[in-house]
Amino acid sequence: MAQDSGKDVPLKVLVAGGGIGGLVAALGLRQQGHDVIVFERTDLAKEFGAAIHIGPNGHGILKNLGIFPEELGANQFEKFADYNAQGELKNLMDLLSLDVWPHKWVGCHRVALHEKLKEKAIALEGPGISVTLKTSSIVVDVDPESATVVLEDGSKYTGDIVLGADGVSSNTRKIVVGPEIKPRGSGKSLFRFMIPREAIQKNPRIAHFAQYNGCMTSWHGEVCRLVMYPCVNNTLMNFGAIHPSYMSPAKGEGWDQEASKEKLLEVFGAFGPQVKEMLDLVDSSTLKVWSLLDMDRIPRWYKGRLALLGDAAHPFMPYQGQGACVAMEDAASIVALLPVGPPKMIFWNA
Repeated sequence: MAQDSGKDVPLKVLVAGGGIGGLVAALGLRQQGHDVIVFERTDLAKEFGAAIHIGPNGHGILKNLGIFPEELGANQFEKFADYNAQGELKNLMDLLSLDVWPHKWVGCHRVALHEKLKEKAIALEGPGISVTLKTSSIVVDVDPESATVVLEDGSKYTGDIVLGADGVSSNTRKIVVGPEIKPRGSGKSLFRFMIPREAIQKNPRIAHFAQYNGCMTSWHGEVCRLVMYPCVNNTLMNFGAIHPSYMSPAKGEGWDQEASKEKLLEVFGAFGPQVKEMLDLVDSSTLKVWSLLDMDRIPRWYKGRLALLGDAAHPFMPYQGQGACVAMEDAASIVALLPVGPPKMIFWNA
């Protein structure tokens, strides 16, 4: 741990969770000169292939870290097309005319972004000390006073500060506010899948749905909604199919629960034939269903030397695609608060 020598001394930061928020925090703190260990519960070998929004707020943070989404095949959103459930176009909006932000609103492949964050965090070259990434490491307990984490296998690590970036089903949140406040079902679920753009364009009956580059497209039904947007240089279309949860009961709370094409087509059975023809292109082996969770606002985000960020602190519904971006903002705020300096300047000792 840091000693009060009066010299600039790096902090030892322990991060519970190696998702986008946790890795942005780890990379930023590394670049500030701190010594960071990330504990990730999975082995990171089976990251789900889906896309995410990167709004101007998140885009700027990534650029400041030296990560450029365009180099990962991210697409700027140029148009918005709104259809009814029968596939009739109701509105086509030019988004470039509204492009007033210093950073672009883009759609990016989630795995590509996550891999780049991980690669840059653990790289031997670059500013700061390489981040230590411990996979298959579940943080089950934290002592917020000593900044000690306990893993599922009983091993313990002590640092100067612990960041809880362990997602919507956070263990670290329980340490901060107790087990009473926890996520609950919102009544909505989401099918997630991807379809090659070329497969849609090959079919003359549905090719018009994928005619524009960088187009955010939405189909609205009475209780269901379908959203599509491109990533990977406009070659892959990402879909989110929102519907009442009772129509597709999920077996768990994760965002990677298996689903079937038959259930997808059943849930969207009231949609028009062209829309269903497009949905029929999905590869069942890649289809997932996600129960959308909400949670009451927690009264605080920190306790002692433990601080929460991202979904651990504030699970977001996905309607504005801001979950990852606000996690990045949380991480960037923590990084800004923790420059390398004499330990007496660290906020908890001020």
